[in-house]
Amino acid sequence: MKLTQPVEAITGIEKAMEVTLDARSDAVTVRHRLVNRNLWPVELAPWALTVMQGPGRVILPQEPPSTGLLPVRPVGLWGYTNMADARWKWGAKFIQLACDPAASRPQKIGLGATPGWAAYHRDGQLFLKRFPFDPAATYPDYGCNLECYTRGDMLEVESLGPLTKLAPNAAIEHVESWQLRKMQVGETEDSIEAALRPILQENS
Repeated sequence: MKLTQPVEAITGIEKAMEVTLDARSDAVTVRHRLVNRNLWPVELAPWALTVMQGPGRVILPQEPPSTGLLPVRPVGLWGYTNMADARWKWGAKFIQLACDPAASRPQKIGLGATPGWAAYHRDGQLFLKRFPFDPAATYPDYGCNLECYTRGDMLEVESLGPLTKLAPNAAIEHVESWQLRKMQVGETEDSIEAALRPILQENS
């Protein structure tokens, strides 16, 4: 299935989304495409939002441990982000953010996520979203290719493509892979790792 939006009058950008179901598995490929219909170049980045209903929680991967001396794990925090909010759970392997319908204050985080995935767990179902990371590319928002926003009963799992200067009539694509499984995922780091390891190893 392919959906193409009319060219936006303000930006001059044509947006399209193509969804393909895998006949042999539960995988879904979502291809996002931007075309510059202006007469001049435009610098932009694909930004793919998947909006989830709460209550539930997102699971974000931490960078694998290393002994190097250079910084890793770029993190972007928005002005309204409160790291002491009870919806956050900061771990050594994962960052978790709960979607609480009773919590009206927004929270948002951005990560330079080299593992290239994020998961959302709700009512015994796991949604897994995979996306690329290019170490040579420049990403928006201090180098973030993964962002997450929540307020009330909704939570956004957002993947981003690299910043690109797009010439007139040129196109850029950003490809995601989605999976949905019936499975329980605990809240401890060990239980999360044990539950996600098999599905993350598929097609890796």
